[in-house]
Amino acid sequence: MDPLINFRKRYFFATLFIALLTLISLPQVTFSQDFSGIDFASVNVDNLSDAQIRQIWDRAQDENLSVQEIGALAQTRGMPPAEVSKLRTRLNEVRFQTDTDAGDSQQTSLRQVEDSQNGQDQMEIRSDVEQATDSLRIFGADLFRRGTRTFEPSFNIPTPVDYTLGAGDEIVINIWGAAEANYNLTVSPEGVIRINNLGPIFVDGLTMIDARDRILNRLRDIYSGLRPNQPGEGNTFAEVSLGNVRSIKVTVLGEVDEPGSYTITSLSSVFNALYAAGGPTRSGTYREIQVIRGQEIIARLDIYDFLVYGDQSDNIRLRDQDIIKIDPYKNRVRLDGEVKRPGLFEMKEGETLGNLIEFAAGFTERAYTNRLVLRRSTELQRSISDVRWPEGSGLVLQGGDDLRVGEILDRFENRVAIRGAVYREGEYELDEDMTLTDLIDKAEGLREDAYLPRGIIYRTRDNLVVETIPFSVENVRDGVADDLLLKRDDIVQISSLFDLQEEQTLRVSGAVNQGGEFPYVENLTLKDAIYLADGFRNSAAPYRIEVARRLTGADRFQKGDMLAERFEFDVDSTLQFSKDGEEFLLQPFDQIFVRSLPNYRPQQTVQVEGEVQFPGSYVLENRTARISDLIEWSGGLSRFAYPQGASLSRTEIDEVGTDVAEQLQEETEIEVTDSGSNKVGIKLIEILQNPGSPADLKLLPGDVLNIPVRLETVRVEGAVLYPVNVQYRAGMSLRDFVDNAGGYADNARKKRSYVVYANGEVDRSKKFLFFRNDPPIEPGATIIIPAKDDEPELSPQERIAIYSTIVSMRPL
Repeated sequence: MDPLINFRKRYFFATLFIALLTLISLPQVTFSQDFSGIDFASVNVDNLSDAQIRQIWDRAQDENLSVQEIGALAQTRGMPPAEVSKLRTRLNEVRFQTDTDAGDSQQTSLRQVEDSQNGQDQMEIRSDVEQATDSLRIFGADLFRRGTRTFEPSFNIPTPVDYTLGAGDEIVINIWGAAEANYNLTVSPEGVIRINNLGPIFVDGLTMIDARDRILNRLRDIYSGLRPNQPGEGNTFAEVSLGNVRSIKVTVLGEVDEPGSYTITSLSSVFNALYAAGGPTRSGTYREIQVIRGQEIIARLDIYDFLVYGDQSDNIRLRDQDIIKIDPYKNRVRLDGEVKRPGLFEMKEGETLGNLIEFAAGFTERAYTNRLVLRRSTELQRSISDVRWPEGSGLVLQGGDDLRVGEILDRFENRVAIRGAVYREGEYELDEDMTLTDLIDKAEGLREDAYLPRGIIYRTRDNLVVETIPFSVENVRDGVADDLLLKRDDIVQISSLFDLQEEQTLRVSGAVNQGGEFPYVENLTLKDAIYLADGFRNSAAPYRIEVARRLTGADRFQKGDMLAERFEFDVDSTLQFSKDGEEFLLQPFDQIFVRSLPNYRPQQTVQVEGEVQFPGSYVLENRTARISDLIEWSGGLSRFAYPQGASLSRTEIDEVGTDVAEQLQEETEIEVTDSGSNKVGIKLIEILQNPGSPADLKLLPGDVLNIPVRLETVRVEGAVLYPVNVQYRAGMSLRDFVDNAGGYADNARKKRSYVVYANGEVDRSKKFLFFRNDPPIEPGATIIIPAKDDEPELSPQERIAIYSTIVSMRPL
C-alpha cells in the first residue's frame, strides 16, 4: 500500500478518536431548543460557565419559566437538592444583572436631572412621581442584587449540635477497635433507620446529640465492647455523624421579588431562602420579616441588625413547610447628601434621627451638621425644618420624611497667604490682630532678592470684588510706614528682583568646543566666557574674537543708526589673553564670536562606486579636482564598466559640501538644510577623452560617482497596462518598448513621454507639425509615460441640470 495513503488513514482515525474523547469530556449540559435535552441528574452547577447559565435563563424567558420553576423542573429530573439550590442562586445572579443593565439608562437620566438643579431647585418639593422613581437605592437591597453567592449554604461544616433529623437525612456510623464496621443509613419516611441484627431506631425529630446517644446505646446489643458512656473501659469505639442532608420545601410569599415554593437543603437559613427568592421588592419590608411554622410566628427577622451590627441571632435554620412572609414596609425615609450611605431607609416606630445616622454609617468629612434640612408631609401640605446635630439626634422620624445633609462651604475662615521672595511661601493661620510684618515673620523673613520698593496685598471685599493694596516693603519693614492689618483670605505678593527683569544671558558661538547660551552673572569677563564654552577648537583663529553688544538706554539715541556695538580681541600663540581681553567685562545679552582660520578646512571626501579598479572614498586634494582625476585616483575603469551609464550624485547644499556646511553651521550657528541628493547628467566617455574640458565637472564634497556594469534592460513605467523591465535590443523604438509593456493605458499622455537615461540625463518626445520624434533608447534607460489628471464624471442629476439650463437660454 502507498505509504501516503496509509498515513492519511491513520491520521483520519486518530482525529476521529480525539473528537470522540472531546465530546465525552464536555460538560454534561447539552442545550437544545428547550429543556428536554438537558440531563439535569448529571449536571455539576459549579462547572457551568456564566455563558451557559445565561443560555439557560434565556431559554427560560422564552418559555415563560421563573427561577423556582426551573429549579422544580431540574429536581423532578433527578438533580440533587444541593445542586438545585446552586442553580437557582446563579440564575438569580443573571436575572438581577439583566434587570440592572435595563435600568441603567433610566437611573442615569434621573441623576442628570437631579445634578442639573441649582440651589433654588433643590429647595423645591419633590413630587410623588419623583419620589416613586428616586434614584437612591433602598438600604439593604444590594444584599440581594450584587450577583454574589454570599448566602449559599455551606455543606462542608461540622454538624450543628441543634440540627434536627428528618426523613431523607443520611447518618454515617463508623466503628473501630475490636470490631470494625461502617454504616451509611438514610432516615426513612417513617423516621427510622435500620441496622442489620437490630430493630428500627426512631430518630425523626431528634437533635444530633440525642440521636447519637440513642444509636450508640442500641449498638451495644451487637458490639459488646462498646462503652459510649465509659470509653476508657471498652475496646470498641463508634462515631456518629451526619452525611448528606435532606431537602426541605419552604414558601416565600408577600412583597418578594420571586414568590413561590423553594426546595432547599435542611441546613439553609432564612437568608438563604430570601437570597434564592431575590429578596424583598421595592415596597417590601426589611425590618420585620416573619417566619411562620405551623400556625405560629416563630421569628421576626430584621435585616438591618445584620447589615449594621452583624447580628444573625434571628437568622434561624428553616424546617420543612416553613413560610417566610414579607409585608409591605410601614415607614420609609429618604437620606441624601454628605453621609456615607445615602439611600432610602425603613424606620420602625419610635426610631430617631440618631438611629438613621447610625444606619447611614455617619457623616462624611465635609458634612455641614449645624443645619440638616428636614422635609415632612403634614395632613394638608409639606413642611420644612432645620435640625442641628447632635442636639436633634432624638428627633422621632415618620414615614415620608426627606432629610438632606449639606456640605460645608469651600472657603477658609482664618486663612491668609504669602508668596514671592520669602523663605516659606504658603498659607498661614490668621491670628487675631495679625499684621503684615507678623505674616512675613511667620514666613521666615524676606529673601535677599526681595524687591523692596513695592509689594501688593490682594484683598477680597465683602461683595467678593478683589482689590489691590500696594505698600512699600522697605518702609513697612523699617517702621517708616504704618503696618497693615490683615483680613481673611488676604494674599500678600512680594516679588523677587529676578521676577521683574528679563532673564539675562549671553551667547558664545563659532570655533569653540561647547558653544551656546549661558546665564549672565556679574563681573563675567571674556576669558570666563571662553572657559564656559570649554575652550577653542583646532580651527579657531584666536586673534579674531568679536563681541557684539546691544545698544540700550541713552546709547541708542547718541549713536544714531548703529544697531549694535562691536569689539575685537586677539590672543597670542600660547592662548593667553591680552590685558585688555582678560579684563573686558561682559554685559547681559553680549554675543561672542570665535572665528575660524581662513584656510582651515577639514578633510573633504568624494566617493566612486561600481566598475573601477579601487572603488571607495577619496579625499579632495584641492578645489580644482575633476571627475577625470577621481577616475585616475581609483585606478581607471574595469573591463566590465559601462561608461555610457555613469552618473554623478550630488548633495545640493547651496553649492558647498557636507563638511563645509557643518563647519559653516558651527561658526555661524545658522542651520544649513540638505536639499537632497540629485543625479547630475554626465558623459563619461567624452570626459575621459578630453580631461579638463567643460564636460569634466569639478568635484564637490559629498559627490558620488557611480560606474555601472553594462545594463541589458529598459524600464517602462507610468500609464502603461503593465509596467515592466524589457530586454534591450538595438533598433527598438520607444513605441516598441511601450508595446512590450502592454501598450498605452486609456489615461496616457503620449505627447508628454520622456526618457531618463542611466547617466541621469533626461529627454522627451518632440512633435513638429504632424510628426513626432521620440528620443533614442539606451540600455539602462527608464521610459516614463505620464497619466492624465482624473476628472470626475458628471452625475445624471448634474447632466440634467446643465441641459435644463441650456434649453432655458434658447430664445423663444
